[in-house]
Amino acid sequence: METNQPTTDQLRPAQNAADANTLLRMMETFCQHFNYPFDRAQRWDLIWQMLDTPSLGSLWLIDHDRQPVGYVVLTYGFALEFGGKTALVDELFIEEAHRGVGRGGRVLRGIQQLTDQIGVSVVLLQTEKYNVRAKRLYESLGFVDQERSTLMWKK
Repeated sequence: METNQPTTDQLRPAQNAADANTLLRMMETFCQHFNYPFDRAQRWDLIWQMLDTPSLGSLWLIDHDRQPVGYVVLTYGFALEFGGKTALVDELFIEEAHRGVGRGGRVLRGIQQLTDQIGVSVVLLQTEKYNVRAKRLYESLGFVDQERSTLMWKK
């Protein structure tokens, strides 16, 4: 029987082809969940681009009892306002059967604890405006709504 005890969770960096395949599978589920476009070949290339170029960011698998149940994508930037290198939680996904037991909060606390190791001064994240539950979780972990608009230009 699944107990979802926090002591059996691990956040580990993705490193090899097996990890890349696991990420790709979960990324497809993530995109379907949010109705985001998913291009398998493009995602595969982007995963390997990040694995081959660590300065772009890092890919993390969330393991429970040594089995992957989710992932986090951190992309790196640089902002004078925030004192240098920043990390954006670009994607955070936990499989449905493993949600609702505090795993998301534990994962984000783990990311916060990694900031010195990965050399960042600020961790940024975004959520859909309708996702009030996620926003409450993020705020409970010390994330602050910057009361700014995020605008995008796309080529």
